[in-house]
Amino acid sequence: MTDPVVIPSVALLGGALLARDYLGRRLRGAEDRYMALYGRTEWGASEMDLGLRCAPEDKPKLIHHLLDRLERHLPRPEAALLREEADLDARRLSFFDARPGVTDLLRPRRGLYFDLGAPEGVRVVWNHMQTDGVGMWATLRDLFDENPPLIPYRSVPPPPAFVPELLALPSVAQRLAWRGRLRKGAEEAPLERGFARWSAEPLRQLRDEVSAPFNLVTSAGAVHAVFERHPEQEKLTIGLTAYFPFIEGRNKYGVFLCKVRRSSFGGLVQQLERQTRSKMLNWGRSSAQSYALNRLPEQAFGRLVSYYRRQIDVLVSSLPVGQRPITLAGVPVQVSCHPRQLSLPYYFLLVGTRQELHVSHTSRFPQVPDFPHSPALTSAA
Repeated sequence: MTDPVVIPSVALLGGALLARDYLGRRLRGAEDRYMALYGRTEWGASEMDLGLRCAPEDKPKLIHHLLDRLERHLPRPEAALLREEADLDARRLSFFDARPGVTDLLRPRRGLYFDLGAPEGVRVVWNHMQTDGVGMWATLRDLFDENPPLIPYRSVPPPPAFVPELLALPSVAQRLAWRGRLRKGAEEAPLERGFARWSAEPLRQLRDEVSAPFNLVTSAGAVHAVFERHPEQEKLTIGLTAYFPFIEGRNKYGVFLCKVRRSSFGGLVQQLERQTRSKMLNWGRSSAQSYALNRLPEQAFGRLVSYYRRQIDVLVSSLPVGQRPITLAGVPVQVSCHPRQLSLPYYFLLVGTRQELHVSHTSRFPQVPDFPHSPALTSAA
């Protein structure tokens, strides 16, 4: 007969080992592993195009000053991302300082490079295995004219251990059953790319009216445009990215899932706000999901990540970059960003200044003219 002391002792030991493993992994995001899983065998699968758009007559001046500033910026410690290159032949994905000159950055490579022949201006090609959008902008911002940030990304301590994840477990389980509604109708190729400019002032007016964070107002604008494009859909699953500076990795973000019903623009804002207002729950959901994913072997990890991606109809990322319009040597620049490949029906990147938003979208659906137009500012009843 088993000693009655043995079973609780084994349970305690197992719990202690699990807790120790969790404490060692809780700040590791799953996005680096996801990008490497697909991008290592096909580097271009994780590439992004960051467009610096300008008037055609301004392009020679833009290129001249960009190259001049790049020459001075490249040796600096904060430009390390510009110099690195991937070693895809090693057993594990790694990056090294390739010590490139400016001319090396003007042709395709396994690292960041500049395409000066892009019709809209200049195209910066970067790979998500290297960094996220916040890290990319931190690397490039010294090439532009001085522009105080809208939101300073400060170093903040990580949330407390255990409590956020335990509180979030019921909602994590509930969200596992959510499914995307647009995937069945999405066309595989070619991807549709678009760019629009929205004035920030009317969006701030709605923010004040509904008392919601500005990034939720702008995200609701993207969701509103998708509902208008798909009048047959009454519900959508939305993914909102959030930046976590304490995550250990190159991609320091998580994705919050929200389920929204068709509504007025203001009504969509309120739905997103209700589902994201608890910062502790937001982090707990992201942390619990990342921990579970990182505990899986490679094959199971790939399948489960694909399952999560199929849940999302619209993924929205926000990148606040400056209090003033974006310029380089006085040349007005609009910033667009599009992935080379897309596993979701819709992806939006909202680049914000105090004056306007630069709205990029990539879609697996053909789009109507002027999509996405600035939404009508009608609040929820």
